[in-house]
Amino acid sequence: MVQNKLGFRYDINALRAIAVIAVILFHYKVPFFEGGFTGVDIFFVISGYLMSRIIINGLDKGKFSFVDFYSKRVKRIVPALLFLVLIITIICFFIYLPADFQSNQKNALSSILFLSNFYYWKHSNYFDPASDVNLFLHTWSLSVEWQFYIIYPVILLVCTRLIRNRSKYLWFHIGLTVIIFLASVFVTLKSPTTSFYILPTRSWEMLFGGIIFLLSEVIKSPSIKKIIAGFGYLGLFSCIFFLNSTLPWPGFFTLLPVLATGLVIIADSNDFYMLKTGIVQYFGKISYSLYLWHWPVYVIAQYMTLEMNYQSIIVLMLISLVLGIVSYKYIESLDFKTNTPVYACALILCVGAAAFSFTNSNAVMFKKTTIQIANYPLTHEKERKLQFSEGCCFVTTANTGMADFKKEKCLKIEADKRNILLIGDSHAAQFSASLRDAFNGTNINLLQANASGCSPIIRKNGVIRCSEVMDFIYNKFVVENSTKIDGVIICANWVDCDATNRQELLQDIQATIQYLRKYGISTVLIGQNETYTMPYPTILARDYQYNTKLSFKSLNKNAYSINTYLAKNLAPYYIDIINTDKFPGLDMNNNPYMMDRNHFTKYGADLACLKILSNPITKSILQ
Repeated sequence: MVQNKLGFRYDINALRAIAVIAVILFHYKVPFFEGGFTGVDIFFVISGYLMSRIIINGLDKGKFSFVDFYSKRVKRIVPALLFLVLIITIICFFIYLPADFQSNQKNALSSILFLSNFYYWKHSNYFDPASDVNLFLHTWSLSVEWQFYIIYPVILLVCTRLIRNRSKYLWFHIGLTVIIFLASVFVTLKSPTTSFYILPTRSWEMLFGGIIFLLSEVIKSPSIKKIIAGFGYLGLFSCIFFLNSTLPWPGFFTLLPVLATGLVIIADSNDFYMLKTGIVQYFGKISYSLYLWHWPVYVIAQYMTLEMNYQSIIVLMLISLVLGIVSYKYIESLDFKTNTPVYACALILCVGAAAFSFTNSNAVMFKKTTIQIANYPLTHEKERKLQFSEGCCFVTTANTGMADFKKEKCLKIEADKRNILLIGDSHAAQFSASLRDAFNGTNINLLQANASGCSPIIRKNGVIRCSEVMDFIYNKFVVENSTKIDGVIICANWVDCDATNRQELLQDIQATIQYLRKYGISTVLIGQNETYTMPYPTILARDYQYNTKLSFKSLNKNAYSINTYLAKNLAPYYIDIINTDKFPGLDMNNNPYMMDRNHFTKYGADLACLKILSNPITKSILQ
């Protein structure tokens, strides 16, 4: 159907280099590379193109073998992954706390089985700390690609036999890609986590690579090819520099890196000098091993409370590079005559990971109290749900929005009391139980409307569950009950809301305050609390274990910066609660004051509420 030479493509190898460097700079939070996550999308398109080229050419010549195809994919992907799992398991046995080690062994098992994308999808929880210490989080994309490799040859075989006409074959491929793309956009709106992780909603990116292969002989002119390739590279670098992770993904913006990658590949132009330079081509060659190692290096460094600055980031990148080179040279480049040793190693590691997943195998390495502190999120899940009023007045990723919001209970007006409405995300919800305890026995009735992953402003933002709840509150409940609402308390994780533009955030908050004032409702704004780069119980447990005081190294400096900015510009409404010099210790039951990177425990929320309720701004709307 399509004849194409299987010669070496400098441009595709350069794309690999661009993709892996972009992902590393994004994961290492290097400024100006907020769109580096699009490197994964570049890899998807490349895989779709190369797999289409291999399969379709093989089918056209009558020489395609499923056994040979899958065997080569195993040799290409599995050995380096197994090497990673083995080394990381050995290292983390000694340094990871038992619960974290167990969790990572489950992640390792799902990675070896190429099911990690489904595992992370099914086990994603708004308060789940696993992703913060998950050494294998990045393998979700490998699982997506592997699942694509399994299904795609079968689809192409059936299509080749049913559709003999090349034009119809192409249009079928285009139609299928468009349908899946539109479906992915819809699913992203309804369930972003689902759409991000699973093959059906990411497959269109690889199918697009197939379209590029089917159109690969369309452009003949070398000069036009070079121009098209130039636009492609320009598009890719624009995505890396100007997109950011707050965008719905996959979504319409995902078309940008996908189309740009397609332009480079379809141009098949190797006339750019930079493409053939040794360093670019070498990064392309080691891109897979480098991708495997960069994330565990970063996570382990954070786990060991290494302060992230330019110097440490450069060192970590160099370590990742060395490990990537070692993996490429001594593992990935091995020429296995048979896959038997690969399968044997995979089986052994699977059994080991499964065993470690269900036992506290390394608990002997740590003190009893250390484990108690670290396990707080696991042992206090029920208390957390009550504290936040989850699934009732606070909807999370486990809920669908207004359908799970119990407005009859959460927004019940009491005529003989002052009705105070608490609006916000999880950072507002964390105070709900403490405020109710404080208001118990008084003439104050607390109303609560909270949704995770959004800003509590009148402008639509965030995922559907957020916009549904906020739309209802601002456009219906406040309007209909303005004379009965005596005050509003607004709270959010402002540092996350600050992801795009501080001035825009400030204007949104001011507009919301003015909107409430229009209805005669006074507003209190609870400030940003401190946040950490790792789950606080893990940080504190390590401090307790080794008698150190390194938790301050894991503080997120951006939280202090946004707090200062908002406090300065919203002084009449803003209540500053952030801890600066002194931080709460353990309570009498050895409970920490924070349960994860940025949420208070009930103990911590009670302490913060003392600041909130003693502030004159709060007193003015309560009395």
